[in-house]
Amino acid sequence: MDLLWESVSEQWQDSERSTNDEAGETQQGDREGRLAVLQGQLCMEEPTGKGAWPVIIPGPRVKIRLGDKLLTGPTVLESIEGLSIEVQQEPPVSDFEIIVSRDKMEVILKTRFLAGRKYALCDAEYQQRLCLKAQTVASVPAKAIDPRLVLARLAEKGIRPELIETTQVTQACLGREDVEVIVARGVKPVPPVDGRVEMVCDLKTRVPNAAEGDRVDILDRGRFNSVNAGDVLAVLHHPVPGTPGMNVYGEEVSPPAPRQPRLAAGSGVKLVKNGTMAVAEVTGRPILRRGVLQVSPQLVIGQNVDVSTGNVEFKGDVVVLGDVQESLTVKAGGSVNIHGSVYHAHILAEADVSIADKLIGGSVSAGIKQPGLAKAVKLLHSLDRDLEYLVAIFRQLKEHPKLSVRDLSLRGDGYLVKLILEARLAQVPKKFARLVELLAGEDLDSSEDGLARTMGGIKTTALRFLGAAPLEFNSIEEVAREKIHLKAFAAELEQALDMAADVAVHYCQNAKLEATGSITITGPLAYDCDVVAGDALRMSGACRSGVYAASSGIFAETVGSHGMGKTALFVSEQGVIGAERFYPGVRLRIGPVETVIEEECCNRLFYLREGRLASRKYQQGGAVC
Repeated sequence: MDLLWESVSEQWQDSERSTNDEAGETQQGDREGRLAVLQGQLCMEEPTGKGAWPVIIPGPRVKIRLGDKLLTGPTVLESIEGLSIEVQQEPPVSDFEIIVSRDKMEVILKTRFLAGRKYALCDAEYQQRLCLKAQTVASVPAKAIDPRLVLARLAEKGIRPELIETTQVTQACLGREDVEVIVARGVKPVPPVDGRVEMVCDLKTRVPNAAEGDRVDILDRGRFNSVNAGDVLAVLHHPVPGTPGMNVYGEEVSPPAPRQPRLAAGSGVKLVKNGTMAVAEVTGRPILRRGVLQVSPQLVIGQNVDVSTGNVEFKGDVVVLGDVQESLTVKAGGSVNIHGSVYHAHILAEADVSIADKLIGGSVSAGIKQPGLAKAVKLLHSLDRDLEYLVAIFRQLKEHPKLSVRDLSLRGDGYLVKLILEARLAQVPKKFARLVELLAGEDLDSSEDGLARTMGGIKTTALRFLGAAPLEFNSIEEVAREKIHLKAFAAELEQALDMAADVAVHYCQNAKLEATGSITITGPLAYDCDVVAGDALRMSGACRSGVYAASSGIFAETVGSHGMGKTALFVSEQGVIGAERFYPGVRLRIGPVETVIEEECCNRLFYLREGRLASRKYQQGGAVC
């Protein structure tokens, strides 16, 4: 035990001596100077011997001054006396900006809020090179903006106070959030209404026809678009100027000028109502070219009418530069002029028809052929007298004191009109019923629009005199007005019936021709045809087989032939039939008198004299000698 303690004691003494020897060597050697930051304070240890002097370095957000000198880089310190350290702080930001839009119609308030930061010097252990650093120790919230500052700035800029939205300013300033809000608005001008041209008519080349059940017609491509004379094509709507506004400075803001459209009338179009309405002067196809509205009275088909074109339907004139092929139909509200031939097709025109070459099969119809219209015209003339008598009787009864009973005055004029019709003029409702019946048989769809409107107007007036409808007359003046309307309708029907349409064809065979005017066959032959002319029928060549009828006369080079089909010619009682040669077997009828040519005869003109058939020499060309 004693030996162990002595050994430990000797080791401790040897260790102590070794330590004292090392300490003595350090005290006698060099030691570098050092700097430290302890509890926010800068501390310094000076060097000993040849030890290095401490170096201080300013870090971010740290400013070091030695007296009046700002240290910007590493600096050797001899002493910390006269040394000042400043830690830069980051203050909060509460800012705003006022922006006026380019058009001066809006004012935008843009706010910016940024929280601040509080920094302090970081503690650091002793070291020869000390870089002073700062650290965040606290956050400083941004303050609200005083709305009065914003309002004052707006006033400085000259913004009209009545346009400022104070609530928006207050919310943006006190909200402490970055926002962009509109705080003032000008009064926008009311924009003008541009003028415009309203197209009343359809400018499409073709318009579809009304569908008829489940029937599909591959040749029906729709009718060619057209209008009637007097139809309104377009209406000009004048522009409406806008109302001035006001910007945020109180200055007037003018609205833009309205657009003034142009309504220009070309051929076939007339401007009415001070140039604000375009009306068709002729019947035809409406066209708009380069802003100019036109109506072309003529439709030109520059090729054959065949499957590629389909049927042709047009209200004006139709010109076909080629042929009309099998099963096709050409329908016109005006004339039809075909430069080629017609093969087993149908030509319908309200005016003249001209076929430059052959007509083989099919049919040609020219003019308005409405058998019920002539009877309707006669009825209208009769009703005109009846209604005049009705008005006269009514006025006499109203002025007669004994017939001015209280019941009539209470029930109105219609009641008295009804009594007169039942007691004195019972034929009037019957005539109106007959008129409706006649017009009901007419094909309105196949009629031109003007004629269809006339017949529709007649029917409307007629219905006012049937059944209990007369009770609805408020005064006798309405009856007088209906009388005037019916007279005008009668004149329109008479005008339509008086428009004779002619047909001219070079050669025809196995065809049917009808015309309200004359029919002329200029070529060498008319063979096995059914021809009806409202005036004269003139054939420059031979007439063989078929039935040929005319009103004023039939003239031909030769009629009939040896050993061919039967040929029949019919004219009215005042008509004549003439030819250079009549073959046996030709049947003639003039009015009620009929005969058959038994022997060949030349240059004869047949007519009626005192109810009997007579003849005299016929001069070529239809002249009577």
